[in-house]
This record gives sequence, structure tokens and C-alpha cells, in this order.
Amino acid sequence: MKMKKLLTAILFFVIGTNTTFSAGCPDGSEPVKFKSSGSNFYTLKCTKNNSSEPKKLNNKKVSENDITFPSNFYADKIKSCKAVHSIAFDNSFTVNFAKRLIGYDWHADHSARSNSVHVRHQKLTEPLNIFMASTHNAIVNNVRLEIDIAKDILVELAKADTLYNSIGYIDVKKKPACYAGKGDINAPCWYHEYQYASNVFSNYMITALWLKDELSEQELKTVNKYIEKMYEKFLRPTELYKEEQGFYGAANGGISILAYASWIDDKKLAAEEINHRYNEIDRLFYEDGYINNNSFRGQKAQYYHSFGVNTALSYVYLAELFGVEIPKRIYNKLKNASNVVNLAITDYDKFTSRPFNEKNTNITKDPLYASKYTNPDAIGLDILMLRISGVTLEKDAEYLQKRGRFGKSYGMDFFVGYPTRCIKNL
Repeated sequence: MKMKKLLTAILFFVIGTNTTFSAGCPDGSEPVKFKSSGSNFYTLKCTKNNSSEPKKLNNKKVSENDITFPSNFYADKIKSCKAVHSIAFDNSFTVNFAKRLIGYDWHADHSARSNSVHVRHQKLTEPLNIFMASTHNAIVNNVRLEIDIAKDILVELAKADTLYNSIGYIDVKKKPACYAGKGDINAPCWYHEYQYASNVFSNYMITALWLKDELSEQELKTVNKYIEKMYEKFLRPTELYKEEQGFYGAANGGISILAYASWIDDKKLAAEEINHRYNEIDRLFYEDGYINNNSFRGQKAQYYHSFGVNTALSYVYLAELFGVEIPKRIYNKLKNASNVVNLAITDYDKFTSRPFNEKNTNITKDPLYASKYTNPDAIGLDILMLRISGVTLEKDAEYLQKRGRFGKSYGMDFFVGYPTRCIKNL
């Protein structure tokens, strides 16, 4: 009898100290060790997934004293970069094409031509990308005439209240969900209208930061008035806001808020934003690297998982540039998320086998609309993964073939707001 008790004790000790569940917990997390009351032994238990409540980060809270604003947002000094297309304001075609954005009615265009699965955004994004790339090159090459053209377009965009008539954040929350919440691909997607308008505005602010020192007092006043007006409608409601699911454009607006904080030189806002966004990443990214909503969108799961990883890594790069170290917990999650990007490339069936116990209303089940490849809009994902998480992106032939071609990026990562492929030179 004594021998039997001894063997039982040894067995419990081994289980409690060295073993994990081979399949993990049902929600994909790892089991946690608990010490039973009045006992020296540990047992393994699955705890409820923390998708709704953030865990406390193992790092100090960021304060405004930690923040330093880079002069050009994604760099202290932007440099020549082959990843940015050589397009320039040295001809009337480029100038006039960029000017197409001035006063462009995205609300009417989106209502007429887009639905939940297709966003016809090229008339919006291509002029913007040309404007940003040409401005970037004008500053790098210090071509005074082209810098003046960039300033003129920046000011004219402000005077025209460009995109202000697009749906704002408060109103979009009152609208039906994309796919009408039941998989209807032909249903209007009001969130897409908001998302693209918000991202264009975010990229406008970043371009304005590049040109800020060049603006006259009156030009600065005009641009600032427009930025304040747009920020109130599209971004201020998202400050410290918890999204129910998903991690999408501009890191759910976090990059946009950092751009605004840089514009108004508000280090307190930047610190609050980084603290909040790291808690959001902690809440929406699971321990195993999968992302709430993104990684479970049926035929587009790989596409949207890599999208979420790209915007999260882009945000972390900026936060580090602003003077904030990445918390270990966030690093581990993003490293795992990067590995899941590769898993989707090398073993798609295994990638999609991970269960998801919550409801997605924006799932795409029809193989006709499948996007089983790394998101082509994530143009600097390979560089970001290696630099931030130390993971090398596996080769995805379709991603490489399509990268940067949707909406013609000209080297700009539209959903991030800066040329992510250029950070390898910084």
C-alpha cells in the first residue's frame, strides 16, 4: 500500500511539473498550473480564453516622458529608398492624377460600386499613393519645385474638405454589419467606407508631417483646421476604444492616433494610445498567435490573418521608434502570430484546423471568393516579421506575384501609412 501511494505521488508530480496537454486547451491557449489547497502537487487546468479581458502586461506603464516624436513619423529623417517608386511631380500627368483626390466623393462611389466582399477603392487609393510617393521623393531629393507642388495639393485637399462627407465612426456603428451579419456578399459594407476614408485621412496626416516644416503660417492654419475637423469625426471616438473583434487597418486606428499625437505634439496622448493598443493586442491576439476574428474568416482566413500581423508589427515598429520597448508578452504573441503566417503558407489545412468558439459575422465560405495567400497589401511583411519578431517569411508565390499591385501602392503600405519596405535602410 505504501508503494502504491508513493507511485501515485510521483505520477502527480510528473504531471504537474513537466507535462502539458498535447492539443492545448479548446480555445488554443496553454493550460495553467494550479496548486491544490493543502497539497504539494500541481494540476493543469484550462482557463477561460481572455478575448474579452486583457491580462496585465509584465512591463511598466508608458508615460509621456518616454515618448520621443521622430521628425518624419516613421523615421527621424526619410532617406532614398528603392522600394518607393521613382514617380515624381516632374510632369503634368503625375500632378493631375494626384489632384484627382481633391474633393473626391468616396461616399457616392462606394455606395454605387462596392459590396461586402468587393471594395472598389482604386479611384481613392491610387491618387493618394501617387501623392505620397511623389512627396516622399521630392523631400528625399530636395527638389524645391516638387515640394511646392506637394504643399499645394496638401492645402487644396484641406480646403475641399476631402472625404468629410464619408461616414464617420459613430454613425458606422449604427449601421448593419458587413455581409448583413449573415454572409450576404452583396450587402453594403458601411465599415469599408469608414475604414478607407479613415485610412486616407491617416495617410494625409503622415504626409502633412513630412511637409510640416515647409508650410507657411497660413498653409499650416488651413491644414490644421482640416485635420482637427476630420479627427473629430473619424478618430477621436476610437481613442481608448475596445473593438469587439479583429485587428485591421492602421492597427484599429492606433497608427492614426499616433500620427495625430505627432502632429499636435501631444506626448500624453501618444503614451495613452500605446498603453491602450498593447492591451488591445494582448486581448485580441491569442497565446498561440491566432487573432480573434482575422484568423477565422473561412476562405479569407490566411489573407486577413497576415493583414492583422502586418498592421500590428507596423505599430510596434513605430512604438519602438517613439521610445517604447515592446513588452515581452506582446513580443511572444507577435512572434507566434508570425509563425502562424508561415503555417498558413506551408500547411493550410493545419492552419485552418484551429477551432474558434466565438461567432464571426464577416466570414466568407464560398470558394469562389477565396484568398488563400498572404495579403498582398502587406508589402513589407517580410521585413517587419524579421525585424520585430525574428521570423523569416516563408515563400508564398502568389503573395510575391500580387504584392503591392492592388490599388498600385507605389511603395506605400496604404493600411499602415508609410513605406514599410524602407525601414530596412533605417
